[in-house]
Amino acid sequence: MNKTLLATLLLSAIFSSTSFAAEQSTIETATYNPSEPLVLTPVVTEENDASLVEEAPKFDDTMHYFVGLTGGMADMSFSLVHATSASAKVSPSSPDASGFAGADIGFYTAGGKGRIYYSYQKMSGESEFDNKKIADTDVTLHLLSADYFFRADKAINPFVGAHVGYMTAETTSEKYGSYKQSNPVLGIQAGVAWRISDHFTTEVGARHTASQRKEQTDWAGSEGKDIVYPNTQSDLKSITTFYMSANYRF
Repeated sequence: MNKTLLATLLLSAIFSSTSFAAEQSTIETATYNPSEPLVLTPVVTEENDASLVEEAPKFDDTMHYFVGLTGGMADMSFSLVHATSASAKVSPSSPDASGFAGADIGFYTAGGKGRIYYSYQKMSGESEFDNKKIADTDVTLHLLSADYFFRADKAINPFVGAHVGYMTAETTSEKYGSYKQSNPVLGIQAGVAWRISDHFTTEVGARHTASQRKEQTDWAGSEGKDIVYPNTQSDLKSITTFYMSANYRF
């Protein structure tokens, strides 16, 4: 009797354990179906998502030459005084802002963080008195510039720089005659460049160029206290330009 009861209990325990294992296997099978591929979803970060990384053409580690065309608006700080006597003087206004054009040639340093270039710029302006044109001023600038680029590995590059050079200016007037001014200049520039491709770049910026003229010479050639009337004096003090450029890098 005891053996029969013991055998019955043992069989019941084995059956119950087998049934529980079978149910667990059924649940796991329902949860994961081998016929369905297992897809892992990666974590998206700025480091591994290319769409979040600003793509830009890369400058290599060698120097490259470039040429460019530039143009925009020029604002001259210019004074002109014509005197028929010590008390009778005419002072036309500074020329209004006018257009200018120019060309650049130079090179980018290795890695594209800097550049050095020569600029040729040509501009002109009209001076008025009593709403009538009284003089024309034509200016030519020869500049040697150096710029430093921030974020050189990106497509958009802010930059700052400085320049030195030489200015020639000729002012002509039907009433007063003409006069030429030539002297060194110093200045600064800043802007933003957009690298379109490995070869093409466009930029916008501003440049301020100050004359380094120390003494003003009268048109009539008189100096100091020996003033000859009628007497005309002029002085081109500075030029501020706002420009756009397109460059091609070799």
